[in-house]
Amino acid sequence: EMSMVTGVQTCALPISAVSLTTHAAAKVPLDDPAAKALRYVEDATEANRADKMGVAAADQVCQNCRFYVTTDANAAWAPCQLFQNRLVAGPGWCAGWVPKS
Repeated sequence: EMSMVTGVQTCALPISAVSLTTHAAAKVPLDDPAAKALRYVEDATEANRADKMGVAAADQVCQNCRFYVTTDANAAWAPCQLFQNRLVAGPGWCAGWVPKS
């Protein structure tokens, strides 16, 4: 069934047409344009960091960033919201780092 909603054509699909399989998230490649733009590294000690938002540079890692999405504070890899939920290294860092609230 097709209908027009504010000038956009929509299509209703039967539920059987929707894939319900989940795929393992991929790691963010270091040569990814977004990774390069945000200076992402898998080992934060390799990054040129500065103190930010009251947190010493040496204490900034993906594991304590608000965009690192996991309930396991010690996860080696977890999805990052800045990289479309692809996996980043827990001990990594990027310029988008913001402390968890």
